[in-house]
Amino acid sequence: MPAPAPIIDPRRFPLDRVLLDQERIGRHNLQRYEFAQLTAALHWDGPGNLLVCHRRVRADEFWVRGHIPGRPLFPGVLQIETMAQAAGLHSALACEDPPGTFVAFVGVEHVRFREQVAPPADLWVAGRMLRGGKNVSVVVWEGQLLRGNGGVVAEGRILGVRMLDGDKRLSKD
Repeated sequence: MPAPAPIIDPRRFPLDRVLLDQERIGRHNLQRYEFAQLTAALHWDGPGNLLVCHRRVRADEFWVRGHIPGRPLFPGVLQIETMAQAAGLHSALACEDPPGTFVAFVGVEHVRFREQVAPPADLWVAGRMLRGGKNVSVVVWEGQLLRGNGGVVAEGRILGVRMLDGDKRLSKD
């Protein structure tokens, strides 16, 4: 299967033009510490339905020592999680959700890993909401992880459910 065309040209979204830093992303995404995957949000276009974020893959991350010793490779599961966190942020921005709302990750579709990523590396995360909105609980987000030259590292659809603060749909109670 041939590589898809990149959603964006990463050169149009320089890393020194940060829209939301990690702390401000944390107001929308509940992941913390080693599980916060987005370094920054670089661009948000509501009418154009486009979110562009940054993910810095560092040599001191928790997985580097064991995945794969002597040749660390950014795990596919974390690539998916990076896209899922971008989907959650996109939903929060598009829906103007109140604090405490998050997107519960419930599935993936059409995921492909196109290139290996070794630290250190800078990746751009770009995607569009295919389904979602203020009155819609299901989120479908399609996106890519890209290198600075536009090479597609990974792509896929993220499926989620918007969980308003206090929603118990996925709790064990």
